[in-house]
Amino acid sequence: MLDKTAIEANEAAKKVNWGRLDTQIDYYGKAITLPDDPTKMPLNSAIEALQRLQQQEMQEVRVHEVIDAYPLDAAVAFVKACKNLYGWAAPVTEVVKTFFGTQKNPPQIISVKTGHRDEDVVQCPIGDFKLPGVESTVKAIIGDYGKKDAKAFLIHALVRQKEKHILLELANETRRIVKEESIYRGKAIRLSVDYNGELDLSDPPTFLDVSQQNPLVFDDNIQRQIDDYIIVPLTKVNHCRRHGVSAQRKALLEGPFGTGKSEIMRHLAAICEQNGVTFILLDKIQGLKSALEFGVRYAPALVSGEDIDRITEVRDEEANDLVNTIDGVVSKTSKVMTVLTTNHVEKINQVMLRPGRLDVIISLRPPTDEAVKRLLMVFAGDLLSADADVSGAAKELSGQIPASIKECVERAKLSMIGRGDTKINDNDLVLAAQTMKNHLALLNREVAKETPAERLAKSLSEVVGNGSGDMLKSIKRIAEDTHETLDNYVNN
Repeated sequence: MLDKTAIEANEAAKKVNWGRLDTQIDYYGKAITLPDDPTKMPLNSAIEALQRLQQQEMQEVRVHEVIDAYPLDAAVAFVKACKNLYGWAAPVTEVVKTFFGTQKNPPQIISVKTGHRDEDVVQCPIGDFKLPGVESTVKAIIGDYGKKDAKAFLIHALVRQKEKHILLELANETRRIVKEESIYRGKAIRLSVDYNGELDLSDPPTFLDVSQQNPLVFDDNIQRQIDDYIIVPLTKVNHCRRHGVSAQRKALLEGPFGTGKSEIMRHLAAICEQNGVTFILLDKIQGLKSALEFGVRYAPALVSGEDIDRITEVRDEEANDLVNTIDGVVSKTSKVMTVLTTNHVEKINQVMLRPGRLDVIISLRPPTDEAVKRLLMVFAGDLLSADADVSGAAKELSGQIPASIKECVERAKLSMIGRGDTKINDNDLVLAAQTMKNHLALLNREVAKETPAERLAKSLSEVVGNGSGDMLKSIKRIAEDTHETLDNYVNN
């Protein structure tokens, strides 16, 4: 017999629609505890709630996790995550039913480079996996995502509600590994893009060997600009932040071919690796947007691109897109520096050169005497005595590009070998410098070029045959007038 209090509680419970209340299950202790708010839950309501929750847990749902990283980096991280959580990665063969019967798709094994050495390779399975606690198979693949032709690493499966947390745990562990143990973050890599400027997955990033570096040698003023405006923001990040200097710097190295732009890039690659900054060298400047997006993912980063004039000479749609890329892809708070180069600064549209688009333009020029002396010492190494007098050679080579100076040292080595010596002397270098000057003079000699009007006159004279001198002069004058008229028509 129920007492009066219990009867009143049962009557009150009947008035509460427990089927409409969100009842949670907590696992604690060894007793089954039922809610008593707003009233005590009757046993039959508890049973119905448990049955609803059971049905909900058995409900199938599609789980789709995207790993925001370069797909190969994510593939390596996924395998590591499986091993961290379960002790192994367990790929399985997918069985697909088709009109012609069942078809078996075994897991694919891909080799991923993790460094510049030949042995720096890991093998990663992608395809179907079996996970502990998940009844169905889980797909981990590189697939289409977002914009056209974009690829991403995807983890997806049709699982029961009660299993979805397992996939979330695996995805989050993969993301953690990408962030903390990425194969690309803090490394120097060359990034390949296709002719549309998109990342080319068929040509994965390659790692640069930065272990062997010559010191940078420039005239003092140029060296100071490189140190202050590029290297300082890379190596003194906290000091720059303290003084309000943004890490999102944009620099342009401009100068004739052979003045050291590529050497600076190699030097920056080494500095980046030493300071945990991802160095990204583009193989095509058309991929600058993709490289900047890659840099944002793997920041702090430095993105470098050569021959920027190839897409900025004309203010067309492509040049506009580049301007918007530099202004928009990397925010002011992003830790991504951009260093671009050009051999033809005069071809770059002026809108690209104004402050705000580019923070600094460093003009590189062939070295003068003092810088030439230092270059000779660097290229000759221990074949040149530390106290050697190379002033004669330096005077001869002043204004020559470093590549020419290096070749002079190679020629001087041959002179040294020829006389059976073990050291290069100034006479060897002077002789090499003089032959180099003659070499370059032949290379750079002015060749008389036929004008368009002269070509037209020649063609007309060939049509009418060999005429008198007066006729040929008249034809040339007609050709010049015609050429001038066509020029005016085109320009106006």
